[in-house]
Amino acid sequence: MSSLAYGRDYEVVQRLRPEPMTVEEAAGQQKIEDIDFEIFRHKMNMIAQEGKETTMKLGASTGMRWGDVAFAIYTAQGDLAVVATGIWFHAVLGQIPVKYILKHFVDEPSVGLKEGDSFFWNDPFYGGVHGADMGLAVPVFDQGKLVCFVGAVVHTGENGATDPGGMSNTARSRYDDGLLCPPIKVGERYTLREDILTMIGSHVRDPRTMILDIKARLAASRIAERRIQEVLGDKGPEFFIGGLRRILSVTAEAAKKKVALLSDGVYRQPRFLDTVGTESTLVKINLTITKKGDGFKFDFEGSSPMFPDKPLNTYFHGILGLAMVYFCGWFFHDLPANNGLLETIEWHFPEDSFINAKGDVSTGLAPYTQTAFSLGMFLCGARMSYGLDPLRAVAAWYTGFGAPMFGGINQWGEPMADTFAELNATGCGARPDMDGVDCAGSYFATMSDCGDVESTEEDRPFLYLFRNYFRGSYGHGKYRGGAGLGYCLIPSHVPGVALGAFGYGSKFPATVGIFGGYAVSPTFVQTVKGSNMKELLAQGSPSVPVNVEQALQGDGAETGRREFHHTSMRIQPFQNGDTVYLPVGGGAGYGDALERDPEAVVADLRDGMVTPWAARNIYRVVYDDETLRLDREKTQALREEARARRKQGGKPYGEFEKEWLKLRPRDEVIKYYGTYPVSRAT
Repeated sequence: MSSLAYGRDYEVVQRLRPEPMTVEEAAGQQKIEDIDFEIFRHKMNMIAQEGKETTMKLGASTGMRWGDVAFAIYTAQGDLAVVATGIWFHAVLGQIPVKYILKHFVDEPSVGLKEGDSFFWNDPFYGGVHGADMGLAVPVFDQGKLVCFVGAVVHTGENGATDPGGMSNTARSRYDDGLLCPPIKVGERYTLREDILTMIGSHVRDPRTMILDIKARLAASRIAERRIQEVLGDKGPEFFIGGLRRILSVTAEAAKKKVALLSDGVYRQPRFLDTVGTESTLVKINLTITKKGDGFKFDFEGSSPMFPDKPLNTYFHGILGLAMVYFCGWFFHDLPANNGLLETIEWHFPEDSFINAKGDVSTGLAPYTQTAFSLGMFLCGARMSYGLDPLRAVAAWYTGFGAPMFGGINQWGEPMADTFAELNATGCGARPDMDGVDCAGSYFATMSDCGDVESTEEDRPFLYLFRNYFRGSYGHGKYRGGAGLGYCLIPSHVPGVALGAFGYGSKFPATVGIFGGYAVSPTFVQTVKGSNMKELLAQGSPSVPVNVEQALQGDGAETGRREFHHTSMRIQPFQNGDTVYLPVGGGAGYGDALERDPEAVVADLRDGMVTPWAARNIYRVVYDDETLRLDREKTQALREEARARRKQGGKPYGEFEKEWLKLRPRDEVIKYYGTYPVSRAT
């Protein structure tokens, strides 16, 4: 009888930690010498890295080419053992569909699991982040014995959702989220099934890109399969199976030892978003981390309720996947990246919250929610890490996204739908001993790239007016965050396109500072329809804006209907020649701005990285307007005066709270918020 359930399997999505060790795994790892294990571990890392690079070289979508990629090796039980540096949470969540395959297909006569098979998925319930994140895995056999899985998970920018670009901010249910495919067999006997590919391609606006990306994942997986079979031929299956398990065991043991070094305590960090799609409103993720002994407990009680007709919901495992991003990149940076790290975590997600979605709600904007949670990880993690290793207590990178999504017909007459890669150019958070890096990348995709202007203009029907630093986008502090990116797109070569944007942080800061550091600046999308920009360029006008800051002032010669939008901007039509000004936020600040070296402020003034207003009013630096020569004595006096005013304005917390609770936002601002506090007790 078939084991396949028509509907969702709620059991398999709970299996994020390593499965119980098998007899074969135990026997295999006991026989491996230490030197052989290290060679094996590094060889697996190189196989995964080759898989990642192959995927990027062969893929067609923006995510493929510019690093929204994870390539992983999973044990024969489906546990994540090895992942190439990229997007860790894709690989962590990729073990869920692999475990689904093992549970439902191995003994199912109509499907089965054989050498030469390949499986595809993109349903976020089964391990995706949202519908545009798609995976493919293949089983690896040795003389008929399953030894592991290999596969790639990549963001393909179109899945047929209500809006093009893979992130529909107008979706009202999962049926608006486009193609949501549970794990299915797309190939057998080393050949992709054309009927299945045709079915998948018929669900999306850009079938060619979709199919090319599937083939890229498969090609990379087949190369990894051959590399692993070479190891099997040399060492045998017992060594290989035991080696993968040892990687998990060593990681889990080392992680617990590291956690045990931290001081026990409770760390609380509420986190807020300012949109539920296209509607500006305030919602909350209430994070409490209890550290005790060698483990953590994550508790989300008090978070906003689930949204029955908004796309901001996420499945709980997406939140845990983002937790792994922080663990792998910052807290456990010196340990192998695999789900052995999850042995240190217990969790509780309230049943009725938007971070533990149930039913047929939309999860199209789940990345918003997950990255907002990750800011809580940055802030709690910094406080936990400070006593053990102060240099690991970094301020948060930008977590609010900031990128357009688009669809239509390109300059070659072909259907298109995708996103731009500029979201991978956010500012790095400030460090305890230095400023953040400008346009450092994306914290959740550490090896990502924002692409180059020329190749994007060749591929897409857009021209860049400019792309450079978004000065002042960062959080101020003793050490400032890195600046983000600002750019302007002009639809060109086609009559028109559909274009929107995804992100948050226009009404409430997307990323806040730490230890006195400032939050990042709000970000907005500016559009000018009916713009005369092409005429100005043809005339060689000197009033053409060269950065986002100039464009935001709107005091140049550009005419047309100018509008400002939330960064989560609804998809709308734009004609040839219209202008769209887009920001990407910077990193958060670290420490008191009054402790910043005045010379560093003056240096930023010379480089145009800080405004004169901020230099005087935030950093309290006195300098000559013409020469930018610093006056140290007056600066010191001004800073002492500012510190004195702080003390005079201070008040006991209880008194502050009573006043703060009187500032309850308007009902329309918190209508999705859930229970709003009315006293200290609540």
